[in-house]
Amino acid sequence: MINFSRDDIVNDFVGCYKKLIEHSPHLAVHNFRCENSDYSDQLSDSRNSYLCFQGDGIEDCYYTHDSRWDKTCSDLSYSNKCELCYECIDSEECYDCNFLQDCERCTECSYCYDCASCQNCFGCVGLRRAEFHIFNVKYSKEEYVQKLPRVRALSDEAIRVEIEKLRLKHPHVAMHTRRSENCFGDYIYDSKNTQFVFKVHGLEDCLYVNESKNLRDCVDCEASHRCELLYEAIEDMDNYNSNFFYWCANIRNAEYMMYAFNCEDCFG
Repeated sequence: MINFSRDDIVNDFVGCYKKLIEHSPHLAVHNFRCENSDYSDQLSDSRNSYLCFQGDGIEDCYYTHDSRWDKTCSDLSYSNKCELCYECIDSEECYDCNFLQDCERCTECSYCYDCASCQNCFGCVGLRRAEFHIFNVKYSKEEYVQKLPRVRALSDEAIRVEIEKLRLKHPHVAMHTRRSENCFGDYIYDSKNTQFVFKVHGLEDCLYVNESKNLRDCVDCEASHRCELLYEAIEDMDNYNSNFFYWCANIRNAEYMMYAFNCEDCFG
């Protein structure tokens, strides 16, 4: 037990707080309201997830990073609301897809880049509301079914060479913003009046935020969820009117907190 005098705290609060952190036990795993996810970290409201990191609301997944609301997926990174997907990056609301990047609302697609609302496409780039395409060439359903096994038999390197040729011919999106107003950053969804934010969902009146969701009036936050009036917070959720946090939940009117839960009116 460490005891600090009043003078110690007044004259060197930062030093005292640092000493308190150094002499306190640290959590080995940062999970919150999770079930059967012992080998994952920085996870909340998830179940049956193995080696998943920095996620929320995922179920029956493994090897995911910073992905949310996914079900029965593997090897995802920055992908949300997907089901039965494998090896996808920066993709949203996809079903039964593999090897996607920057795609959304796609079904039964593989090796696609920057495709939206597509179905049964293979090796395509920049398509919208398309189906039965192979390397951006349109086929009938019967032709697609006939040709698909042959292109699937190609080596991964040969497939990616063809995709890269298509990528060089198509313009790339400068900002990935969906259903948002007055926002600046990248990968912004359902947000409003938010600047310099990246990979976020449901933010309003926020500044300098990364990999977070459902925040209001927050500044300088990383991996924060369902919070309001926060400043300088990392890996926290369900907090209100608080500053300088690391891995806290259900906190109100507090500052300089670490590994604290269900607290109110606390300092240091």
